[in-house]
Amino acid sequence: MLRMKGRASVRQWASLVALGAAGWTGCSHPVAPAAPPPAAAMAPSAASETPEAAGGAVASVPEVHVNQDCLILQDTLDGVQGISVPGGQMLPTGGESDPVVCHLESKLTSNHVQSTVVNGAVQRSVVVVQQQQYLLQNQFAQPVVFVVEHSVPDGWTVDSVPPPTSMIGKTAIFKVVVQPGQVERLQVAEQHLIPLAPPAGG
Repeated sequence: MLRMKGRASVRQWASLVALGAAGWTGCSHPVAPAAPPPAAAMAPSAASETPEAAGGAVASVPEVHVNQDCLILQDTLDGVQGISVPGGQMLPTGGESDPVVCHLESKLTSNHVQSTVVNGAVQRSVVVVQQQQYLLQNQFAQPVVFVVEHSVPDGWTVDSVPPPTSMIGKTAIFKVVVQPGQVERLQVAEQHLIPLAPPAGG
């Protein structure tokens, strides 16, 4: 009888294994994590990448406003007010100055002659190019957005890559996200065309 019970139990165990195998292969419910994880688990969220990639997240990041002379401003732009920086020196004219936070690394001027065809005639012009490189450093413990308010003189156009985020009147607005303790460079280029008079008798 013990042998019969033993054989029966073996047969029962084998049938359970067979049913279990059929259940694993035939059942449509995902018992094992065979399906790929959801997209949220596969890639980091947009907010964890950069504030720019998060769309509206940029508005929640503090903004440091500077002008073309690297003067740190506390003005309001697009409803967001610029913040004061640690260690900044207040100036009598308003705003702050801190060369560690913002300074101009280079300021260059060059020119070249350009020829274009206008109404079938060759028009030659002198193209004057001014380039200014900002050095921006984040001294805060969280990411900040540097808002560079670069004033463009009359008769000049901005020729920068990347282009300005926006134009407010004659002020080109550049927004640069800088992580804590990091330094970013922003190159701003402007150009001005001076038409040359055609040669006498030409």
